[in-house]
Amino acid sequence: MHQTSAKTYCLIPDLRADMLTADQVSWLHRLAQQYQVKRIKITANRQVALLGFPPALSQALQEELGSTKTAPHDHTCLKLVHACPGKDWCIYGQQDTQNMQQQLLDLRCPAPLPAKLKIGISGCPRCCASSWVRDIGLIGASGGWRLVFGGNGAGRPRIADTVAKGLSDDEAVKLLHRCLEFYISRATAKQRTARFIERLGIDVFKAAVLDRGQTDPNQE
Repeated sequence: MHQTSAKTYCLIPDLRADMLTADQVSWLHRLAQQYQVKRIKITANRQVALLGFPPALSQALQEELGSTKTAPHDHTCLKLVHACPGKDWCIYGQQDTQNMQQQLLDLRCPAPLPAKLKIGISGCPRCCASSWVRDIGLIGASGGWRLVFGGNGAGRPRIADTVAKGLSDDEAVKLLHRCLEFYISRATAKQRTARFIERLGIDVFKAAVLDRGQTDPNQE
């Protein structure tokens, strides 16, 4: 929670807003009315931000949300995993993005990440989760997942490089984990994947993370 002005506060509860159920929307509506929340914002990181409630109500709101104590950030977790609705909810979806998102949120890195890392999971080549400009992207197609690495959409934008394609769910998760292991072992502090790949080179990266039998059929 942080103060936005002399009279109001902003609180971001531990609630992912990629997909909200009707019950969750009703719960947020009740909180907004009860605690005089002026605005509810879905942030760029797919979180819910409660904006503009009075300072006098902050303690009670935090207690209801169970957020009175701030847990230390676990840098071995993948927190910024964004996904489009996927094949269960979109006519264009070709892969199950929601299941893949949960698998990646449950994944643990072998060591703390060197920098912020964003993952975009798109269920089809339309790429609604901006996978090409994320640190790691998964893009669904009828033949499986394409994994891309080294994208960035900030001040020095970069389109990610394809590492492999035609991957099953299990293959995609295992390859992504190998990418993370190599990135963690070789990146400098606070070096995002885009700058890491520019320094190292995509060919060196692919040689390190791909299985020998996987390299040739998946190259562009």
